[in-house]
Amino acid sequence: MGFIVTDALEVEVLTTLLNTPLSLRLFSNNFTPVGTMAIGSFTEVTGGGYAAKPILFAGWNIVSGVSRATYSPLQEFTFTGPPSGPGTTYGYYLTRDSDSRVYLAERWSPALIPFNPVAGSKVRVSLAFDATSQF
Repeated sequence: MGFIVTDALEVEVLTTLLNTPLSLRLFSNNFTPVGTMAIGSFTEVTGGGYAAKPILFAGWNIVSGVSRATYSPLQEFTFTGPPSGPGTTYGYYLTRDSDSRVYLAERWSPALIPFNPVAGSKVRVSLAFDATSQF
């Protein structure tokens, strides 16, 4: 039989991982996130009023029992015009500021690609992070 990690340890892991300055970013290259992804896997969106969003520990709500962290408020990117270079956005990724380590990434659903922002376009991202383990 495998082991089960306690709820308290799962919450501690989430707290340790998320209690550091992070940045939410959009990517513009045709990439599908995988477990081996790194900062070089992504081309960050540029231009069009885009700027990465700081994600601070105070915004995380970590719930024991389900070992899930959710971020509030919902993060919104508002474009003032089309992005420079590749105009398509494919998804978002979360990086640690100290070393640009990628924590997580999500590609938009196929129904949303290609997404080519124009002035007034909005992208809303809801962040959630799970740390449940049972082996």
